[in-house]
Amino acid sequence: MTVRHFIRSILLSTSVILSSCAYMQTHKNIEEGYRQRSGYQLTPELELYQAGGRYYLAADKQAYRKDYPAIYDSIFLKGKNEPTLIMIGQDSTKVYRSISSGTAQVLQMENGYADLTVLSDELKSSSGEWMTSLPANSRRCKTRAEITGTTTTWLNEETPQPVPAGIKALSIIDQVVIDWPGTILYNTAIPIMAPFVFFHEFLNEE
Repeated sequence: MTVRHFIRSILLSTSVILSSCAYMQTHKNIEEGYRQRSGYQLTPELELYQAGGRYYLAADKQAYRKDYPAIYDSIFLKGKNEPTLIMIGQDSTKVYRSISSGTAQVLQMENGYADLTVLSDELKSSSGEWMTSLPANSRRCKTRAEITGTTTTWLNEETPQPVPAGIKALSIIDQVVIDWPGTILYNTAIPIMAPFVFFHEFLNEE
């Protein structure tokens, strides 16, 4: 193989990687395995409190790490591309954040309705700080509303801790040796896999 052919092959491989809708990403988990992120969890068993004229909702603060799927594929693996959150250890701290009085009133109504995703969005956007203890003279309010949705977990919006240089180097080696060649092979196999995936989805729809 001449130098010209070699360079052409490298450029072609790079273009496949950059333009593809599918790629391997195992190197991300090497880095994430050494990162710890704080996050919050909201369960259907809501804890609503009132102190003075303000209302507070409780959540569990825990430590998590991200786990990425080995292959990201927006065509064949739709709905399976987002990273999952894995809890680190068993430690959990109860924390509290203010919510609007309107939401609090709805939660206490027998004909009220609330979705956990909407409630978590309100907690995320709240201007108040997370508190490890409630204000003095607070009291727990009974929630009578219908609560829908499953346990919701989200990460704190903070800069993740940097990984050691050695782990970063290992991640780069993994990306070059495993992810890039794997991406090329996977995309090469897509035309072969496509008919099987199509018939599988077709039969499941039936």
